[in-house]
Amino acid sequence: MFSTLLPRLLLALLLATGVAAPSLAAPPAPAAIDPAAVPPRQQAPNDESAYRRFVLPNGMKVLLLSDPKLNLSSASVAVGVGSLMDPPARPGLAHYLEHMLFLGTEKYPSESEYGEYLRRNGGYANAWTARDRTNYHLEVQPAAFEGALDRFSQFFIAPLFDPRFSEREVNAVNSEYQKNLEQDFWRQFSVANALIRPGHPAHHFHIGSRETLTGTTREELLAFHDAYYSANRMTLALTGPESLDRLEQWARRYFEPVVDKQRPELHYPADYLPPEAALRLVRIEPVKDLRSLNLSFPMPDLRAYAGSKPAELIGYVLGNEGPGSLLAALKAEGLATGLGAGGDVETHDYGSFEMQIALTPEGLKAYPRVLQMTFAAIDFLRRNGIPPHLFAERRAMAALDERYRDKGEGASLAVSLANAAMDYPLAVAERVPYLWIEEDPAAIQFVLDRMRPDNLMATLVAKGLPTDKVEKYFGAHYSFTQDTGPAYQALLNPPPVASLKLMPPNRYVPDRTQQLPVEAVRLIDEPALSLYYAQDVEFQRPLVSHELRFVLPREMASLRNAVLLDFYAACVNEALNETTYAAYEAGYRTQLAASLEGVRLHVDGYDASATRLLGELAAGLRDCALPEERFAALKDRLLRGLSAFDTVDAWQTLTETRRRVVREFHFRPDERLPVARGVTLQDVQAFARGLFAQGKLEALSHGNLSADEARAAVRQVAQALGAQPLAADNLLRRRLLAMSPGEKLLTSEPLKVNNSAYRRELVLGGDSPEMRAATMVLAAFIGPPTYSELRTRQQLGYIVFGGAGAEDHTQFAYFIVQSGDYPADVLQARTDAFIATLPAQLQALPDDGWQTIVAGVRTKLLEMDKSVAERAARLNDLAYDEGADWARRDATLAALDRLTRDRVAAILAQAVAPETMMSRSFLGFARDHKAQDDPAVSFGDAAAWKAGQRYVR
Repeated sequence: MFSTLLPRLLLALLLATGVAAPSLAAPPAPAAIDPAAVPPRQQAPNDESAYRRFVLPNGMKVLLLSDPKLNLSSASVAVGVGSLMDPPARPGLAHYLEHMLFLGTEKYPSESEYGEYLRRNGGYANAWTARDRTNYHLEVQPAAFEGALDRFSQFFIAPLFDPRFSEREVNAVNSEYQKNLEQDFWRQFSVANALIRPGHPAHHFHIGSRETLTGTTREELLAFHDAYYSANRMTLALTGPESLDRLEQWARRYFEPVVDKQRPELHYPADYLPPEAALRLVRIEPVKDLRSLNLSFPMPDLRAYAGSKPAELIGYVLGNEGPGSLLAALKAEGLATGLGAGGDVETHDYGSFEMQIALTPEGLKAYPRVLQMTFAAIDFLRRNGIPPHLFAERRAMAALDERYRDKGEGASLAVSLANAAMDYPLAVAERVPYLWIEEDPAAIQFVLDRMRPDNLMATLVAKGLPTDKVEKYFGAHYSFTQDTGPAYQALLNPPPVASLKLMPPNRYVPDRTQQLPVEAVRLIDEPALSLYYAQDVEFQRPLVSHELRFVLPREMASLRNAVLLDFYAACVNEALNETTYAAYEAGYRTQLAASLEGVRLHVDGYDASATRLLGELAAGLRDCALPEERFAALKDRLLRGLSAFDTVDAWQTLTETRRRVVREFHFRPDERLPVARGVTLQDVQAFARGLFAQGKLEALSHGNLSADEARAAVRQVAQALGAQPLAADNLLRRRLLAMSPGEKLLTSEPLKVNNSAYRRELVLGGDSPEMRAATMVLAAFIGPPTYSELRTRQQLGYIVFGGAGAEDHTQFAYFIVQSGDYPADVLQARTDAFIATLPAQLQALPDDGWQTIVAGVRTKLLEMDKSVAERAARLNDLAYDEGADWARRDATLAALDRLTRDRVAAILAQAVAPETMMSRSFLGFARDHKAQDDPAVSFGDAAAWKAGQRYVR
């Protein structure tokens, strides 16, 4: 189990205590969703998905999704209790119980049975504990779904809570807590909890630690489980390619035995922040170089307004990034670089409306001005209302998305369905995000009325802020003030912002969705342009996807150019932001990225405007037309991102070290930072003008468009770039480090964080079909024993990964361990000792275990694309990264059929044998950890060692 405690916000709720004041007016009666009045779901051609919903005799709500195109089966149970019900003396008990449920049941008493069963069958399980609920979920290959449900359901029927594992799992929770100690999200969240009104159930520590959980008895766990885990408080979602009848049969067989204790729905006080005639401001010192102003307005639960979505509409307008928006006004004054806004739900009793504003250095100094402009925008909305066309646009886009967009699969899909069944009427639960029933001006006014200075908690996050308090559990430095003077008074009647305007209609909203007839594949192959084209014949959606990459000259491979490409991408994205934002809201996904591996442009969405959008983006690719102050804000953001590298998780630092050593022309953030400090806007503009002088544009177009349309769409990009061709050998293609048998690479480095880490890679071989199949088998085999031994038994740390994969035609196995308790060389010694046992473990694998792994790999290879965009990405990889090897999957399947356990064990044995081993080991020592023995090679030495090596493509 890789369990995580997750608040239901994407950013921490920023709350505080306050003095009682007159309550705000009661909300108007919502226009609730009447299931009988909801039009039937309109399905796209070739969409065979079907839903079924019912309530079990024990009161558990069930939502089923059957779709023969799903590659995985998945399940989720949402339980209507979370950390808000932790006993005062046991902070983190709900989270700890979530962990303990994974460690054996009466029917399956082994603590590793559930996880090993899933991993052997290509699946995984997880869980998270929020304030008002706990969600358990799994995904697995369909052939093993019934067995997974049998094991899963026992969590809620007869858990053991075996005291033999109590201390071990307390340590696991504590390791999770330690992992988060220097994560700014958690530090801000913990400060918010500390400032919640005393006596409110959210005013406590949620994760749990060794200090708060040591001594927890089995009786305490059983009492909590008995008090809150009742079938009538649970919702179950099952998804998979199985029929609805089969899914229902399993739901009834395995979940009807869950006891209905007839527990009432839990409710919580909504007055976590009573109105107060003052500007309430929290200042927090972050670990990373962050700079933001976050605004939180308490709200009642807004789910009752799901049919009119007032918070979504207000968030859409306030978060708009186009002309006339609040963000455009803030950018014009050099105060902000980004803004997000929207409603958030905490429980069935309360929530909030959140705004997050990314500040420039000037914006931090002038944050009162940012606050004034924000309230001016809110007042502008009160006076002018929501643009009249907006509701119709959102409804039209939602209807298209419900019919045509991929809904995903696996555990994330099941989680969304189980939570929806808990939050909304079961008859329409999964459809609620797409239902825009009717406008409700009273509901919009109700939300806006609560977006007032006296109903606000503001939080500044930045380095160097004055603080006078230290939060107990995470050690975050913060301060809290209440200002009733001029700063508060200035927000009551802020001066208007002249540039604010109502949003115009979105020109990218599709006006047609007809399907075109099927046409044959066409190919363009020219010195400076390559195009692969495939019309959609399966999904039958009015969607297209364009994948483009401009390959640069090899002579551009330098540290400075790598940095300039970072700046180029940031500047062009900013310059095109108003276009891409409008397109995003009309259902188009765009992405521009630039690195030494090329300039990549991706566009997918409805066919009606995709080509026009692609042309508008292409026209801006050679232009970085930004004012100096806008560039300064972008540069500041890039520099802070690069400087934050010192504070990332230890294992992530080693991942960057690994890339630096293994990949040709890769530079770590700490190498880029000194160069980035000297980059000017003039440097970037000159770089952009010459960027496309020579190279090759590689493109793939797929979806509901003709060959002529694909050709025209891509040629307009090629014409806009105007590149001259280069010989293939002069194009910059990434190469990887070549190693010889017996060669071993070791790097070591000190870290500035509180965890050490060790990463080891063993090169398995090249890109033959047999080696690809063997690597996939090893990926499935290695994970379970690695986790069981290093995390569960030895308890080296919370972060433990083991598996196998490929990069640029090189197959390798990998092992990653991060620990707050052990230095990196201890992790190395224990991990390496374990790795040496793996060939014998594989050789001893029972026949049924071997067949289970092979079946899981076969199922994975046969997984189907889920959308036009997903297929376009896969075809693009095959076309350009795999040499148009269209039979690649079939060759791997054929090799898998011939593969034997002895052969895979021999491959693994060769990889771990000293005389044939090709290993890459990376050690990172926490700031308080010392090595027992000095490692043989430092990071600097390894970089020099790398300089003399050969590379292979």
